[in-house]
Amino acid sequence: MNESNSINPVGRRSGLLARHACFSAHVLLIVLGASVVRAGPNVAPNTVAGAVDRVAPAVVKLYGEGMGRVHGYGTGVLVSSDGLVLTTYSLLARSRAIRVVLSDGRTFYNAKLERADEYRQLALIKIDDAPELPFLEPAGTEQLATGDTVIAMGNWYKTADGDEPLSLTRGILGLKTHLDARRLTRDFDYTGPILVYDAITSNPGAPGSPLLDIHGNFVGLVGKIVEAVNTNTRLNYAIPSEEIAAFLGGESKTVSATKNAPSDAKENKAKPYLGIKLSKLGYRRIPAYVERVRPGSPAAKAGVKSDDLIWAVNNRRVSDAEDCRKLLAGLEPGQTVQIVVKRGGRIVATDMVVGEKP
Repeated sequence: MNESNSINPVGRRSGLLARHACFSAHVLLIVLGASVVRAGPNVAPNTVAGAVDRVAPAVVKLYGEGMGRVHGYGTGVLVSSDGLVLTTYSLLARSRAIRVVLSDGRTFYNAKLERADEYRQLALIKIDDAPELPFLEPAGTEQLATGDTVIAMGNWYKTADGDEPLSLTRGILGLKTHLDARRLTRDFDYTGPILVYDAITSNPGAPGSPLLDIHGNFVGLVGKIVEAVNTNTRLNYAIPSEEIAAFLGGESKTVSATKNAPSDAKENKAKPYLGIKLSKLGYRRIPAYVERVRPGSPAAKAGVKSDDLIWAVNNRRVSDAEDCRKLLAGLEPGQTVQIVVKRGGRIVATDMVVGEKP
């Protein structure tokens, strides 16, 4: 065989390898060149860090009273330079003294509930003698569309206490819809418009966190945890900024911080009677346990029993025995109210017709 016409597999392989190496080098140069262009100063990076840095000083950590599955910590948003903090209406917001921690670690004690809106489930907390503070203003959600990026930041699981950074999550807006759910055995606290997204904010401490768009605009407030009992799934949602703006502007069905206090009504006004005696055993905050139910009383007819823990009265969560007494004292004879109690491991709801105190 003529050697000049013979095939040299090794030589061909070497040539192929050489050409492949040369091609790889060109590809490497192209990739490296592309990476240099991508990192250039004229190309905006795909990051939300700038927006988060601008907003973070106006987001605060809140600490107050908790009970059962209601956690004594949460998140709030500064909405005025003189120390007004927006958060969800909850047991924490009704605490006698609320501790507010700023992003730089500064701490304010004895903050109080300024006003609240039970319909929108929003609350304003006031920091006394606050210095000039950064704050956020609600932005409209008209331009926010399905598929847009949203960001939430808050004190989830109480991971921050001083100047530690807050937790952050990023997702996309799923839809704008209306929430009409049930919580435990009664209507859910909030019924109204919501923003639904896939970022996970259904965590303890998340209610009251700001929801932001990609530019850092304040477009919503993370609502209370909603969990489906049958499927153990939770809804990630926020109350839209339009509801927030209406509340801040005074357009709301509000209750004052002293709404549940006994009124200074005329002496001849009929007083409510339920036939319930609450336990006085405890230290500082005494749970609203029923010590005794008078036979034949409205409470007895409604099925309330000794050792029941009164959980809610007419859709208002009860924080302790003192809070429960104030709620019951504000009822009127002839009024039908819903009482929710915890009995053992069950939640029981019953309707009761308020009697008149003899």
